[in-house]
Amino acid sequence: MSFVIDLDAAERREVQYPHGIPVKYREEQFLYPAELPAKALDPLLSDTLDLVGLLRDVIEASENPTASVVIDLVFKRPHLPRQFVDAIYEVHRILLGKEEYQRFEDLGPSLPAYVRLTLGLIKVYGVDLGKLFGLGGSSESGGETSSPTSADSTGSTPEESGDSQESPASSD
Repeated sequence: MSFVIDLDAAERREVQYPHGIPVKYREEQFLYPAELPAKALDPLLSDTLDLVGLLRDVIEASENPTASVVIDLVFKRPHLPRQFVDAIYEVHRILLGKEEYQRFEDLGPSLPAYVRLTLGLIKVYGVDLGKLFGLGGSSESGGETSSPTSADSTGSTPEESGDSQESPASSD
């Protein structure tokens, strides 16, 4: 039987990190799971945090939102920054488990340490929240490939490869 999607055939992080993704912090080692559990993103997708609503509002506010538009929308949600940080903590709690997360927290990681760790894990896990929310880059296209509007030639392209085109003489 042929499979359209064969999850077993895909190269997985388990091959590269069979015992988990090792992270070193203050001379201590922590192991994050090799495969990102789907539930780990639940805190970021919660209705309480409403990041999807924020993204929708940013997109609706402007075709090319500026930093000031985003900041204005964030200030309309005064609890968002604290809720977002709490959601990040919860993601790490899910990934490490309660005991390992507590051991990590006991080392007193700073917010910049969490940012570096989170960005590093995003690279390893290959998670792009923009793609997750269906917000692909501008180079991506969901539309059809363009086709010529007319079958007629303009005469600017030679009929056969190597034929020369007539061009007006240049003036020096």
